[in-house]
Amino acid sequence: MRLGIDKSLDSKVGAVASGVAVVVWGFGNVLVRVIPLPGPTISFYRLWLGAALALVLMLLLGRRIDFSVFRASIAGGIAFGLNSILFFTAVKYTSPTTATVIGTLQPAILLVFVGRLFGEKVRRAAVMASVVALVGTVVVVLGAPQSGHDSLFGDLLAVASLLSYCVYFVASKKAREHVGTLQYQLAIQVVAALVATPVVFMTRSTLGTTGHDWLLIALLAIVPGGGHYLVNWAHKHTELSLVSILTLLTPIATMLLSYPMLGESVTGLQVGGTAVVIVALSFVVFRSSLADGSLVEV
Repeated sequence: MRLGIDKSLDSKVGAVASGVAVVVWGFGNVLVRVIPLPGPTISFYRLWLGAALALVLMLLLGRRIDFSVFRASIAGGIAFGLNSILFFTAVKYTSPTTATVIGTLQPAILLVFVGRLFGEKVRRAAVMASVVALVGTVVVVLGAPQSGHDSLFGDLLAVASLLSYCVYFVASKKAREHVGTLQYQLAIQVVAALVATPVVFMTRSTLGTTGHDWLLIALLAIVPGGGHYLVNWAHKHTELSLVSILTLLTPIATMLLSYPMLGESVTGLQVGGTAVVIVALSFVVFRSSLADGSLVEV
């Protein structure tokens, strides 16, 4: 028996929306690396600005703000806030390569639990293609020219970021069964910002910014922040397993954007790993787009 996910245009658009989102998240990873502020400070400003932009968008579109939505968005908002703080801080203490490799474990974790949570039994072909994509992703990030430094503290922050990222995906999938995209996005931004605020003061992170810093933070809130709108919309139209698998594109996007934006070189090993990831993910997306080719069954 097939899972009751409609293999309609909405489902296919959901997969495309997820793909676009993870690419702009890759851009965000590059952007965070060039903002000269501590991780908690970046999260604090980015989340409050994101909440303000979500509110403005709601008002411009004439959407009613239903405060009861906040109850359904608390778990996702807390996880979103923690993930932002932990990841932005992790890349300040450990190399982006290490943090990215740890982050690529997210699909593997979610593929184990989606069956119990949402009745998705992931097909063997999708699992094998995902493993191939994961290997290719690791090759890409490990094949980068070595720079920066590693620390146990930074690695632990990256692991905690990974776990909060998984919770964020699952909580968002569940919330989107009852809550609209814009309402949910506004709610989680506010909750996440409230989580980040005491952290900034407890860690005594500097709040001083320049005009250039504000420009980069605004870009971070609008472009990668827009990716969360796309993914949270897709959660209601596409299997969680597919959305999670597509996140393997994020480090690929980071690598490709680091070349023009940061002047980082690209190795032959990275090019080969990228090709493997693209082929594997193309198979997964193509398999899911077939009329009778769901990634999951029950």
